[in-house]
Amino acid sequence: MGSLVLAYMFDVARRSLWPLIILWLVIGCAGHSPSTQPLPRFTRSLTLGPNTEWRFNPLVIDVNGDGWLDLAATARLVAPPLHLWWGDGTTFTPVTPTWTNIGYAALATGDINHDGYPDIAAASHFGRVQTLLSDERGGFTETLMRREDGYVAAQLADLNGDGKLDLVLLGFEKAGIEIYLGDGVGHWRLHTTLPQPPSRRTMPGRALIVGDVNHDGHLDMVAAFNRLGLYIYYGDGRVGFTGSPVDFIPPQAFDSLNISLALGDVNHDSHPDIVINGTSFGQEVPNGPDVYLGDGRGGWTASSMGLKVLKVAAPGLSLGDLDQDGHLDIIAGGNVTSELRLGYGLFWFRGDGKGGWHLVQESGLPTQGLPFPDSVVLADLDRDEVPEIISLHGRADGSIIIWKRR
Repeated sequence: MGSLVLAYMFDVARRSLWPLIILWLVIGCAGHSPSTQPLPRFTRSLTLGPNTEWRFNPLVIDVNGDGWLDLAATARLVAPPLHLWWGDGTTFTPVTPTWTNIGYAALATGDINHDGYPDIAAASHFGRVQTLLSDERGGFTETLMRREDGYVAAQLADLNGDGKLDLVLLGFEKAGIEIYLGDGVGHWRLHTTLPQPPSRRTMPGRALIVGDVNHDGHLDMVAAFNRLGLYIYYGDGRVGFTGSPVDFIPPQAFDSLNISLALGDVNHDSHPDIVINGTSFGQEVPNGPDVYLGDGRGGWTASSMGLKVLKVAAPGLSLGDLDQDGHLDIIAGGNVTSELRLGYGLFWFRGDGKGGWHLVQESGLPTQGLPFPDSVVLADLDRDEVPEIISLHGRADGSIIIWKRR
């Protein structure tokens, strides 16, 4: 009888304590919710290539298969312009170049020859196209192709579903968009040029991205041209493209040499959205990144509230989740004073997952004093599941800076 009483009392106590335990857990979890935690701050961790004019987007890839990301970047007015560093998670060691000097070039990467290692395609500002196939040990087999125009952007993608990467190039002056079919061993055959026919004698290209914009399973292309605006071409999966200049942003906004593009789903509706940096509506009005939400059917809605804080927007631009809250953020380069002698800064715009943005004031990133931010890339260099910021800076005092989360 005594044992039954004790068991009954224990059961009552247990049931009485459970609500308190659950309440304690709820309060504790709320106190440690990611939304209430301090946002990360970034600090300069490493500087590479000082006093060098770095151009175009770098590549962050594991070239030699050792499990650590390496860095490839191209610079102006140095020989050779293509630089490669081996990464070990902490620092980068320069690689002695064995490749041909074709001048500074736009870079793209992918496994061109299906050997499991990333290869490099470089489209020179002076018209030569270089393909570097990895030999699985950090070396390359090289092929060269000469074209008439120079290039400012390059992308590798399988446009026709044959399992072989194709090459898309954006010309500097007259070429417009050129599409080359790949043979799987590093050779390219010109298939299409866009627009057809060219809309003008010159089409000064600025930026190019490839992705399934209208959600039909086929890759599309988005290209920015100086003074001509933004063009979207929709693919049919057989290397056929239809498209034209868009009407949701005026061509006058592209009267700049400093345009960059990014593609990502910023509002979690499963449709890609377009992010632009470098547009200019005049020095007397706020500038900065532009975001257009896609509806998956070719419709676009402006969603740039909170982004227009820059006086001068630079091309440096990247999308990524910097604070691990599940929403894409924007890192953009620019100037907030109009006094360019004070230099440029990097700005973190935190996304809310609905298309809204908020400038993080205490990010640790400088708001001025940096050389011209030509490009920005996010990558987890040390494998701690937190991205680092890699910024490339142009002009004579340029450098490559790696910003690490504190």
